[in-house]
Formats: sequence, structure tokens, C-alpha cells
Amino acid sequence: MVSAVLLVHKATPGTITQFHDILSNRLPTLKGKWSFTFKIFRNNIYSIPPELAETHDSAPESQFLYTWSPSYLNDSCVTLINKKNATVMSHIVQEELGSSGNAELAIPNDHLHKGATSGLNDSFDFLVGHRMQSMWTQRQTIRGDGGQIYELENGNVTIRTANVSLHGNFRGFLIQIEDDHTKSDTTDRKAIIDELIKKYDIPSGNLCFDVMDPAQLDIYGDLALQYAEILNF
Repeated sequence: MVSAVLLVHKATPGTITQFHDILSNRLPTLKGKWSFTFKIFRNNIYSIPPELAETHDSAPESQFLYTWSPSYLNDSCVTLINKKNATVMSHIVQEELGSSGNAELAIPNDHLHKGATSGLNDSFDFLVGHRMQSMWTQRQTIRGDGGQIYELENGNVTIRTANVSLHGNFRGFLIQIEDDHTKSDTTDRKAIIDELIKKYDIPSGNLCFDVMDPAQLDIYGDLALQYAEILNF
């Protein structure tokens, strides 16, 4: 799956409405509303590894942890550390989802029955912000609200939109693009994204389609990286 995230910083109500109209005229399948929370944490500079305690008064380098929690992942949290390593953290057990959720990202039932879970009902970003304060300090909480999900080209293309805010202030119109590249004639990520931008009249803005490993695409990790690059206020 090839993905990209674009942020239109100076989007006006007219710009947003016009883009929604363009997508609606393409007769998409509407997949409902969505929202997200994106949090940025920085390592506590006074949390020093034991092996450096005698030679350092503070951490020798800054490290960053990002958490991206989109509502369409059933409260799962995609965690990215230093824009290099990513994982999906969930506190939802498969048997709790029933047939309505994405069981792929949920905790397997056997893990719960054998005690191989944290036993917490809180999301991972809440855990970091409230129980790991000695290690990580929360710097920003960025929210995306009023989101719409459009499925196009028989489900091969998904476009999600959201209004981004920081401290309650509007910071831009976000467009998330996902394309099933196995159905494309090319494997060039830039060419695929450029074609979609042109085809669907996507407005210009700050665009990122970087990936952690070009040889092995990771849809959730790559999206978290793209959010980290775009939402760098």
C-alpha cells in the first residue's frame, strides 16, 4: 500500500468545500466519518541511562516518540520512535470486537487468557503520558476532526480528509491518500501519488510520502512517519 499525507495550511472553507464536491462527483463509496489524535513526546533530559549517570548530568541526545491514534483502527495506537521504528499498540481484545472491528490489530484472545498482556484498559498514548512521565514529556497534542472517508476505484484508492487543530486553533486541511500499488502499472511511489493528485484535483500543500523502508512498505508505520513530518509545527 502506497500512502501520502498532505496538509493545506491556508485552506479556506471554500477550498475544503470544493474538494469535497470534487470527490463526491466521482461517485465514491462513503465509509463514514473519522478523527485522529497525534501526540509528540520528547525524552526527559534528566532521565539518564545508568551507564552514563557518572559522566552526564542530562541525556546526551534528544529522542522523540510519536503516537497516532486514528478512530478507524478501533482505538489502536501507532507508535513511532525517532522516525525509525514503529509498532501498533492495542488495548482491545479480539473477543471484545465481535464482527464489527479489525481483529488483525487487536490483542489475541490467548494472550489475555494466558496473562500475556498489560491488563490495562487505557490506550498506549495515555499510558505514556500518565505513567511514563519520568521518561517522556508530552510536547504537543494535535487533533484531526470532521473527517470524511472516500473509497474510490473499486476500493483501490482511499482518501481521508480532516480539519487539523492545535490548542483549539485551526492549522490546516489534511488529506490522507492510500493506494493499492499492486494494481498500478508502476511501483514508483512519487509517480503514483502525483497521478492521484492530478486525477482528483487535490489542492497543493505540504506533501510527504516518505517511508521507513522502501523495500518493505508498512502502511501504519509509514503513515505515522508521514504525519510526523507533516505535523511539525
